[in-house]
Amino acid sequence: MSLRGIVYSVRCKVYGVWCLVIGVWCMMCIAGCNPVEPDDPVTPLPRFSQVDSIGWHWADSAYYEMDKAVETIQTDEMRMHFFGWNAEEDSLISIVFPQNTSQYGRVILTYRMCGWNNGPAEWDMTTMIQIEDKSTGQWLEFVRAITPYGGSFNASWQKIFHIDVTEFLPFLQGPTRFRIFYCGWDATDKRAHAVQLTFSFFDEPNPYGTPCGWQKLYDSTLPNEGCNGYRAWSYGVQGWSIEDGSRLGPRTIHVPAGTKKVLLRVCITGHGQDAYNGTGIFPNRPNQQAKNCAEFDHNHYDILLNGEKMALQGDIWELNGKGHNYKQAGTYSYGRAGWGPGKPCNIHHWMISEIPAEGEEVTLDLDLEEYISPCTKPNDNQVACYYVMGDAFFFQ
Repeated sequence: MSLRGIVYSVRCKVYGVWCLVIGVWCMMCIAGCNPVEPDDPVTPLPRFSQVDSIGWHWADSAYYEMDKAVETIQTDEMRMHFFGWNAEEDSLISIVFPQNTSQYGRVILTYRMCGWNNGPAEWDMTTMIQIEDKSTGQWLEFVRAITPYGGSFNASWQKIFHIDVTEFLPFLQGPTRFRIFYCGWDATDKRAHAVQLTFSFFDEPNPYGTPCGWQKLYDSTLPNEGCNGYRAWSYGVQGWSIEDGSRLGPRTIHVPAGTKKVLLRVCITGHGQDAYNGTGIFPNRPNQQAKNCAEFDHNHYDILLNGEKMALQGDIWELNGKGHNYKQAGTYSYGRAGWGPGKPCNIHHWMISEIPAEGEEVTLDLDLEEYISPCTKPNDNQVACYYVMGDAFFFQ
């Protein structure tokens, strides 16, 4: 290349670089004159996890070191019989606890099933025990259990279970009232189901933190037009959707400032076998006959947090076959919707964490799978239904 050509080539490259610099400078000036509006800040979704899906343990599992309890409060054996359908007809008991239990960080309930006189009654019946919040007068479910098929057991029969009820620790102070509901008519003076409660307090750190309040979310025992006689919400009855806002619809959790964790305590158990067995429809289960819903139906509930569906689901099922339940007189070995004859009902504990320090409102929604029942009224004979309890406990 000639000298003139080399000079020309260099001048072109220098010119190009200058053009690029000027172009960048112009773009920066334009950007400075017309700033780009930032996107609206996105509130991060709190962290969601499952603590456990059962909520109780066999006493012989040695899951808790019960001999390390600092203080123990025990009731007498209480005979179970039908008191009535309405809440005011429940059996009312009062248990006197220490005036202050704030020094304790854990409390374990020992739930002892036993018989009255000659032994327990014959049928598997729902037993619900509620505790009163003395500061508000509200009642919340404390424990739910199903009695065994007791016809083959004698007077010495008993089964013992341990249930961690640490979230209720602030309520267990001074004289405290409990309501007991039993839905069966099988009790006699000679044979009846009975229960004994023992509260064991432990001097150890609270695994959740410092309690700072609670909020009721779901309670199918409260009066509701979608209820049947068993204090449950009917399932699949046209015009009485269990997902209605007054039943299992969305709830707003008002999280107090300073809360670090929200513990959700959920218990959902299925009952009833549908009056027209086998003719109900699960639209999302095209190849499955809806037989014996809801007692013998393995169902799930989806969890929506602030409108977003969580990857985790609530499993409404309990295995009762070999290795999962003990021998009884009836059909104890069949799996059921969240419960087994002669055992406490399953309790699901969920944790919401990473809450902003100033607190916030969190929307929770539990969605059951769609079901179309042939029943026409919520209280039709043997209508499929669910007992539902859900409460939020706040910890700092």
